[in-house]
Amino acid sequence: MRLINKVAIVTGAGRGIGEAIARTFAEHGCRVVAVEKDKAAAAALRKALPEHLVKVADITDKKAILTIVNQAMTRYGAIDILVNNAVAYTERPVHACTDDEWESTVDSALSSVFRACRAVLPHMMKARAGSIVNLCSVNQIVANPNMAAYTASKGGIHALTKQMAIEYGPFGIRCNAISPGLIMTERTLAGRSEADLRLDREAYPIGRVGVGMDVAMAAVYLASDEAGFVTGVDLPVDGGLTSLSPSALVSPKIRAWWGRQPLEFSKNDKP
Repeated sequence: MRLINKVAIVTGAGRGIGEAIARTFAEHGCRVVAVEKDKAAAAALRKALPEHLVKVADITDKKAILTIVNQAMTRYGAIDILVNNAVAYTERPVHACTDDEWESTVDSALSSVFRACRAVLPHMMKARAGSIVNLCSVNQIVANPNMAAYTASKGGIHALTKQMAIEYGPFGIRCNAISPGLIMTERTLAGRSEADLRLDREAYPIGRVGVGMDVAMAAVYLASDEAGFVTGVDLPVDGGLTSLSPSALVSPKIRAWWGRQPLEFSKNDKP
C-alpha cells in the first residue's frame, strides 16, 4: 500500500501500460482517476475498478483535461499524482510525414502532456506537494526508423520533465519520466510473429521483453514518497537495451562471451 490515500490521474488507462499502472496504483491504496478515450476499454476498467473514477475523454481535447481535474478535485479534494501515459502516433519518416500526421502525433504525445501538467500544477503548488510521472520512450535515446514525430515528441517530454523538475521543486513537486523498452501490449503484439518475438528477446540482455507490470512498478516507486529525493530523472525500464553494444547482437565472439548462440539467418538474410 505504497500510495495509500493518494489521488492519481492516469491518462490512457484503458489498455496496455496505462491499464497496468491504473490497476497497480489501485492495489497500492491509491484513489485513481482513470482517463480513456475508448468507451469499451473504459467500461471494462470501470468494472475492474468500481470504487474509482473512470472518465471517457480524448486527451487531445483541450477542455477535457480541465474538466477531469475539476471533477477529481470535487470528488477527492486533491490531486497528488499525475501519470501522462496516453499517446497516439503515426509511423512515418520525416520525408513522408504530412503536416497533419506530424501535428496530430505531437499534439497527442507532447502537447497533451503539457496541458495536463498545466492543469494540475496550480493544485499541487497550493498543496506544496505532488508527483508527475511522464511516459517517455527509449526511442528518444536510441531511435528507430519510421518514427519521426513520435521520437521528437518523446524527446520533448524528456526535456519538459527536467524543466518542470527544476521549476516546481521549490513547491515540493517532483517530476520524473519513464522510458520503456518493448512492452508487450495489444498494440505491440499486432503483426509480430514468433520469429519476430525471438529476435526482440535477443536485443534485451535480461533475456525477455517487458510487460505492463514492469513499467507500473517503476511508476509506483516514482509516484510514492519513497522517491522523495528523486526528481528530473528519466528512468529506462528497458531490460538493459540502451546499455547494449550492437556488436553483442551479431558478433559470434561476443555472443559466446555472453553465453548465447550465434544468430541464425536464412539464405535471403545473408549479405
